[in-house]
Amino acid sequence: MSLYNLTNATTPDDILVGVSTSIPVFPIMLLVFVWFIVFIGGSQRQTARYGYADVPQWAVLASMSVFLLSLMMTVIGGIISLQTLVVVVAITILTGIWFFMSKGRIE
Repeated sequence: MSLYNLTNATTPDDILVGVSTSIPVFPIMLLVFVWFIVFIGGSQRQTARYGYADVPQWAVLASMSVFLLSLMMTVIGGIISLQTLVVVVAITILTGIWFFMSKGRIE
């Protein structure tokens, strides 16, 4: 008898469900990792190209990408919880408000 029962690892869905049941913080850390990769990568490339970065724009783009990823993760039960999805939606709305409030009348 083993201490850890291996999950069915024939599809990526089963792997994600197995890992998220064993390590409950894994999906949250995956979403945070994707947010920071999109935010830092995009703003660094824009800084290298134009000399400045539009931080609210990259925050919205990172939040939207995490929101779409979390919606895909809710299709399969057991990966992320409803509370995590609510937090992702709230962060997406707040960064959208930040983006629209940071722009002037002409932009």
